[in-house]
Amino acid sequence: MRITLYALILLGISFTTWAKKDFTVNKDIPYLDPSAAGYDKTSHSLDVYVPHNVSGKKNKVLIFIHGGAWKGGSKDSPRHRNVGKSFAKNGIVAVVINYRVWPETKYYGMAEDCAKAFAWVEKNIEQYGGDKNEIYVSGHSAGGHLAALITTDSSYLMKEGFQSSIKGCILNDPFGLNMLQYLGQGNPVDALLFNIIFTDLPSEWKKGSPYYHIEKDNVRYYILHGGITMSTVKEQCKEFYDRNRYLNNSIEMHVVTLRSHIPMLGVFCRKNAKHLKKVVRFIKQ
Repeated sequence: MRITLYALILLGISFTTWAKKDFTVNKDIPYLDPSAAGYDKTSHSLDVYVPHNVSGKKNKVLIFIHGGAWKGGSKDSPRHRNVGKSFAKNGIVAVVINYRVWPETKYYGMAEDCAKAFAWVEKNIEQYGGDKNEIYVSGHSAGGHLAALITTDSSYLMKEGFQSSIKGCILNDPFGLNMLQYLGQGNPVDALLFNIIFTDLPSEWKKGSPYYHIEKDNVRYYILHGGITMSTVKEQCKEFYDRNRYLNNSIEMHVVTLRSHIPMLGVFCRKNAKHLKKVVRFIKQ
């Protein structure tokens, strides 16, 4: 075993596998060819959390996109690792991804990175016991925005040659579903925080808003938001829900009482949390 591990190190393998009681973690897998222009070892990597006893099975797959106001966050933070662990312990192959954040890129570069990760999952997830035809996406906060954007705006996935369809989109207290509305209010603080990511152009605010890309589709949507989260999150979740309902898309929305924005991520961090169990049933049904 020591000889094998040493050989792997000498060969420069960029990922490791950690075996746990209920799952195995495959760490730091590059989803972009390291020789590609713009490749970044940290940003263009993902972790795959594989439930035990999945040999020969095709399991549902969840790709999780972390939040961080489009400026920070990492798949390696304890809470985001716990998201992967919790879903894997519930029998779902969980993929937690990194992507470039500001100032390396703007919102569209982040969405492009997420789409590249999806393409990698489609091509490789079967070797980890996942079903490439049963891919779901989820994200918290800004990660929820990116999850909704690549689900509603098909151009990102089409550019990467993604052939499968997203079966479900699970949004956990998403921020930014309608940036045209939010930035259009002209709040100077908001402009200072977010115009660097969404530019000064209202046309880009609209292009980067998942709400304006909603069409009739076969995606199943599931929204959670905190009962005491930001009013903007509540309002835009309701608008996103209403628009999908109007188009007869499959969508449901749940309020988690006494939870504010950041603590909403904790809903996904414990194996037996009530709302996590509901999401697991949503994915598996």
